[in-house]
Amino acid sequence: MRKIDISKLLHLFLLTAVLLQACQKGELFESATPKIVQITFAGSTTVPLDFFYGDAIVASTGEQNNSLPNPIKLNTTGGDQKIYIRQKGKSEVLKTYTIAGTDFSNVINIYYDNGKIYDAGINYKLQIYAKNSGLDFYLDNQRIYQNPYEGPTQETLTIPIDKGQQRMLTVRKVGADDVLISKTITDADSNAVLKFYLDGNDLLEHLTVPALKNPKAMSVTFKLQTDIPFGETKFVGGDIDLVGYIRNLNTMDVKKPSPELRFTAPSNQSFVTMELPPVGESEYYTFDLVKKGTNEPAYISNNTAKKVSLGFGNYGNFYFFDPEFALFLPGRRIICILSVTEETGGNNFDELFVTPTISEYLANWINFQ
Repeated sequence: MRKIDISKLLHLFLLTAVLLQACQKGELFESATPKIVQITFAGSTTVPLDFFYGDAIVASTGEQNNSLPNPIKLNTTGGDQKIYIRQKGKSEVLKTYTIAGTDFSNVINIYYDNGKIYDAGINYKLQIYAKNSGLDFYLDNQRIYQNPYEGPTQETLTIPIDKGQQRMLTVRKVGADDVLISKTITDADSNAVLKFYLDGNDLLEHLTVPALKNPKAMSVTFKLQTDIPFGETKFVGGDIDLVGYIRNLNTMDVKKPSPELRFTAPSNQSFVTMELPPVGESEYYTFDLVKKGTNEPAYISNNTAKKVSLGFGNYGNFYFFDPEFALFLPGRRIICILSVTEETGGNNFDELFVTPTISEYLANWINFQ
């Protein structure tokens, strides 16, 4: 029989006991359980950013357009549970985010503007029409957007803002110092829309449009522009009356409504509203332009071989596009700019007929009620 060395057994027993006690305390053979979180980045930045955990860069913005990083998984074991954001290549910490220790998913909202990172950003929409000028948009005196061209501006701005903070948005003509309009922005203005129509230095933001007296009628709220660039006629000045006629599209027959439809456009070119009674399916309105309270043309000829005459509804077109072509829009309230056109006619083609037509629709660019 093989002899057992008692001293070796005793030594092995003592070593096992020590190891068991150490394992119970977690001091040997078992590292700390990793704490993994997912970090998702939302918002926008105009400069490149690095994201640090401790001394290590764990994420960076993209090289093209400074796009925010894709979501990352981060082992936060042993760290201070904070993400530090720096502009790439710089040591100053722009913002510090504390990681929620009990949550797997963490969202870091980043809205960088002019050296600061904000916690939130709102969408602020622009729906603007400017004639003869491009527009600059400033946030707290820093330009954030430019439309260098005249015409429509339809854009959604992202405005970085903290809760309870106020920021100032101002609009100027391109290259100009004068402020056209200013708006105080708060975090409650998310998805708000800035609308206005700009003609020269005249800015129209709000307009009150009368309700229809007859629900089957339609109204046209308009400003009449009297100049005819490079035309053969000249406006005599003063207030103008628009005298209405009804023309049949198929037969071209014209009738004058009774009572007479006469609407005055003031010389200061302020907006006025005319309500038009319903017409037949193939009928539409045309207008003569006369001196207020008279039946005399409001224009004179610059061409000695021609004279200005009234068309009595036989000349001119007063159609609508909403967005498709229409002769009449029952129940609708149209807001527009009327311009003036010339048409040569008469038996000897020696007469000029001056009539209004719709040149611009404004309902999309202003606030009205």
